Amino acid sequence: MLDDINSMSDLDKRVQYLRRTDESAYCLFKRIYKFDSQIGRQIIPDSFQSKVLNYFGRRDALGNIIETLEEVVERIEKQKITKITNKWTGESTLFNSLRADRPGIRGADLEKEKKYVLKLIKESEEGCDFCQAEKYTPEDEFGRIIGKYSITAANIAKYDVWSSLVIFKDHNPLNFSWDEFDDYLKTSYTWFEKVYHNHPQFVFPFFVWNCMPRAGASQIHGHCQILMSKEPYAGVETLHKAYHNYKKEVGTDFFNDLYQVHYSLGLSHKNGNTRFFANITPLKEKEVIIISKNPFEDVKSKKTILKILKCFIESMGVFSFNLSISSPSLNKKEDFPHITRIVDRGSLLKSTADMGGMELYGSSVVANDPYNIINILKDVF
Repeated sequence: MLDDINSMSDLDKRVQYLRRTDESAYCLFKRIYKFDSQIGRQIIPDSFQSKVLNYFGRRDALGNIIETLEEVVERIEKQKITKITNKWTGESTLFNSLRADRPGIRGADLEKEKKYVLKLIKESEEGCDFCQAEKYTPEDEFGRIIGKYSITAANIAKYDVWSSLVIFKDHNPLNFSWDEFDDYLKTSYTWFEKVYHNHPQFVFPFFVWNCMPRAGASQIHGHCQILMSKEPYAGVETLHKAYHNYKKEVGTDFFNDLYQVHYSLGLSHKNGNTRFFANITPLKEKEVIIISKNPFEDVKSKKTILKILKCFIESMGVFSFNLSISSPSLNKKEDFPHITRIVDRGSLLKSTADMGGMELYGSSVVANDPYNIINILKDVF
């Protein structure tokens, strides 16, 4: 029965199954999350039904609608909405069964996007400052960190006091091997340590990769943001507070229990000691959270992140993403794991933004079902 409950729209059934069969897993879920499922109802006038069929009818690989008008109207008039909230972090997400059931990007659309992305990358090479980083970017006061496949540059419009870039040797941000990815992270960590050595009050490393303009990148040329701060940034601080408050009040490890909840829901996987899960309160589409040893130094952690990232690009057709790595302080005074988060920022062919007022000031609204994401990742592992 449990294998049949494989969608966020059936989360209530999955939780009730845990309640009957695994009381400890059920209690752990209830300790961390609260959720509610309701039916949102509406009436589709006859004059609008043919458009609704065209907009929302499920299609086969060739683009042909495979549902009747009555079936589509029934789905639109009665939509199951599931709201999930992490009680410790405050993160909250709305899943709509209508949106979650939508088919993924079809073959023809994916090929169209691939061609568009490659054209965009090729055209951006002309006059690219990052292709000649040593000539056309500033450097930090202590100089540059030079890796085999990357080089650092000071951020000309800084996020913070210590805000720099790791610029990839390859212009194409989607084309990287294991050796290149390994070098990007090693160069980043060398920069973190250099800042800490010269300015020991800056202890918190933060790594961000904004890939392509939809994800906030001002340059298409492959690059990451690297920062050092005296205190964790707000989003990371939320995780720190949840981690320490949970340990104080419950007595166990928050991230271990978070993983166990996702495991009991069938939304997690392991690669050695590196654990990851498709988040049930994602900030946006396809969010995966990875709990690992130091990914800047540990090979298994690094390879797991790389494999997931390659899966996003090659299997899921994600060409624009945000990746962040939150780390404990370099002064060794703080007990906190390394947390990597990856999220899809949507198709570059779409003119609409993937975030609006709800995401900024309300709750995240997500279309992709975490069960679809974890199944794809399990296949590649």
